[in-house]
Amino acid sequence: MLHFIYLFTLLIHFYSVNTANILGLFPHTGKSHHMVFEPLLHKLAERGHNLTVASFYPAKNPPPNYHDISFQGMFELRLESFDLNVFETPNIMNKIPRLGRMMTQVLQFRPFAVASLSICEKLVNFSPLSNALKGDYDAVILENFTSDCMLGLLYAYGVTAPVISILSGTPMPWTAERIGANDNPSYVPIITAPLSSRMSLMDRLENTLVNVVLKKWFYDEIQTKEREIIEKKFGKIPDLVELGKNVSLLLTNSYHTLTGVKPLVPALVEVGGLHLDFQKQHIPKFIENFLNESNDGVILFSFGSHIKTKSLPKYREEIFVNALSKLKQRVIWKYEGSGEEGTLAGNILRVNWLPQYELLQHEKVIAFLCHGGMLGMMEATAAGKPMIVVPFFGDQPSNAAAAAEAGIGIVLSYQDLTEDVLSDALKTIISDKMRAQASHVSKIWHDRETEPMDKAVFWTEHVVRWGKSSNLHSTARDLTFTQLSLLDVATIIIVTTTIMIVAAVYFIVKILQIFKKVTKEKLL
Repeated sequence: MLHFIYLFTLLIHFYSVNTANILGLFPHTGKSHHMVFEPLLHKLAERGHNLTVASFYPAKNPPPNYHDISFQGMFELRLESFDLNVFETPNIMNKIPRLGRMMTQVLQFRPFAVASLSICEKLVNFSPLSNALKGDYDAVILENFTSDCMLGLLYAYGVTAPVISILSGTPMPWTAERIGANDNPSYVPIITAPLSSRMSLMDRLENTLVNVVLKKWFYDEIQTKEREIIEKKFGKIPDLVELGKNVSLLLTNSYHTLTGVKPLVPALVEVGGLHLDFQKQHIPKFIENFLNESNDGVILFSFGSHIKTKSLPKYREEIFVNALSKLKQRVIWKYEGSGEEGTLAGNILRVNWLPQYELLQHEKVIAFLCHGGMLGMMEATAAGKPMIVVPFFGDQPSNAAAAAEAGIGIVLSYQDLTEDVLSDALKTIISDKMRAQASHVSKIWHDRETEPMDKAVFWTEHVVRWGKSSNLHSTARDLTFTQLSLLDVATIIIVTTTIMIVAAVYFIVKILQIFKKVTKEKLL
């Protein structure tokens, strides 16, 4: 009987999973990005699918049906590499705040263009990738960020499997149009904007202009040049804008409780929190002891995996140290070069590395001081811990604004930060009111119809089962800007209305002239 039950369960498992060959392509060098994708890839392998994954971060303990292709050595990894001294250079644009902010949102993408094109040039001639692209696949999962090189290579090698795009955060300016979703800048802040969904007239103008400029930039500086790189070896391929429309599904690492409500179509699926329960980490004994000895609670302080915290200029570091030292609470600060068991000064413990989500869930941790990285903010939201967010670049200002709009975060400017401002913010986030709001939002965050991992797996396997015939996108992706914006309809209405008004005026004038003429003849 037991053998029958086991066999029945096994048959159900394989019937529902439909073991597939899946190719994963992730040419971005950011560690935090791969931390979003890796849990899904491992889960798919766990469910019996055969995974071939090309990335800068090969799996440490991959299952037997998980095969890595390493891109390491092709470009510098974005891991504790960002030097904060770049913010010490005088910038004339700071004197024109809004214009400077708009320019910053555009210019900060330039390094991504350099990296994307350099990596694309190498991948075109990278034989391990070439060999993989000659395989037979049921689906391809690739990152949607600042490169479409992989879309071009898929076409060049004749890969016809449905494409699933996954994002490490909220959609890029060029994301929504691929599946016919609405990214109306009147209430949808773009990923780089420090704006909430409630914008003033000038905010909407800024959001619209940056949206348009970034889309144009992406086409000119990335898509056009990557297409040229690929065509040098493979000959003519379609415009990458058109190839982008081959995407069957978009999995976005967002969830409206934190990142705000945005219009969705079936092909745009929010799976924010995908990474939360993947490979739970152990809290080191010395940190556990520090927590247990903290009677008034602990504040966790981390600027993530990309920023080199020890590059903080001394005077700015003292702002943090002085403000944090005034607290009766203790502080755990992720700070490189702190020694194997950290360095303790007063109430501040500096550590090289920390199991962030595990600590945020700890009952002794009461608040989070962070830079606005999406993963950390989701972890704090899930754990119900209020945040002080000091954003620097990329999606961090937008994430910070979203946390503030949700009532669980306070946003502070790094450039304008003072000891008093930070001290006031610290008092606010450890208040009962702020902690209660964070706890409330956390409960809403967890109250979902299904877990984010299960949702991501279901829709991935849905595309595997039905391929491009699943038709999850809207037909809006096939419309031109003029059609989508109803400018053609508006033109017809305006022209027709104008003609009717002119005709009406003409007939009124004619009638008046006739009336005047008749009246004059009667008088004579």
